[in-house]
Amino acid sequence: MSTSRRTNGTAKPPPRSSTTITASSTKTSTPTRLLHPSELLLLLTYPSILILGSLFSLLDPSARNAPYSALQQSHPPEFAPNYFALKRNIFNQFFVKVGWFWFSVAWAVWVGVGVGMVKKAKAKAEQQRVVEVDDDEKDLNAGEGLVLTPQRLRSILRWAVVTLWWLLVTQWCFGPALIDRGFRVTGGQCERIRDDAARQEMGELRELVTAAACKIAGGEWKGGHDISGHVFILVLGSAAVGLEVLGALVKGEEEGERRLGKWGWGIVLGVVGMSWWMLLMTAAYFHTWFEKFTGLLTAFLGITAVYLLPRVSPSVKGVLGIPGQ
Repeated sequence: MSTSRRTNGTAKPPPRSSTTITASSTKTSTPTRLLHPSELLLLLTYPSILILGSLFSLLDPSARNAPYSALQQSHPPEFAPNYFALKRNIFNQFFVKVGWFWFSVAWAVWVGVGVGMVKKAKAKAEQQRVVEVDDDEKDLNAGEGLVLTPQRLRSILRWAVVTLWWLLVTQWCFGPALIDRGFRVTGGQCERIRDDAARQEMGELRELVTAAACKIAGGEWKGGHDISGHVFILVLGSAAVGLEVLGALVKGEEEGERRLGKWGWGIVLGVVGMSWWMLLMTAAYFHTWFEKFTGLLTAFLGITAVYLLPRVSPSVKGVLGIPGQ
């Protein structure tokens, strides 16, 4: 009887080890979330703004009844429904036209100050100690946020890749930019329409392959599909800044505190907010539906490569990282 009891006793597995194995296997099988709900909401904001602006242009009598020039991709100035429908409006000239400068400023403010808001567990534990710190020491501790951490290095690399995509699409791609190349591939060309004598030089002008060169030569960029550069830059820049901020904020809910400051938030939110407003104005008064859609799609291609691909590819994640991690 005693031998049987010892055999039965040794045969039974310890209940604690069984529980431990089950818990670890459950933890391993937990799927990784591709996007936080706030990040998904941010990305859904852009098609929503484009739809809202387009609906407004259809429902507003002044916009609906104003003639539209496909050549100018806008309402003629003399028939513009309001100030924001004019290409020369101050926000278009000094914000959208130099938009990448403003997005870079907002990103620099964030990566210089805001990225430091995410505190790791070790720093959080140190904060729990009761230590008397004078004002001078507080100032020194605040300066620690400017250390070139791995998070900041990867944020710099992400912004470099996003900026490269902006350059390739709008400025230069081993010659003409992708927007100009797409226009030419779809049948577009440069045509001079100012006077009859100038039309004799049409053959030379048709060889001009960029919109800027065409305008300088006195021609018109006509015939092909023109991706909306306004939609592209406004979506790409503000979405990149927004994802950088949201990534750290989501992480900061558990591991950190917010330290950006009123002036920093003013710059970041001001740039993103202005880009949303100008995107709404672009949707309402400029470009065709298809031009705006291809601008959105081209911007999302860059966002997907830099901010979504690392979440499903460990090798890409090892290089670019993920905001807040």
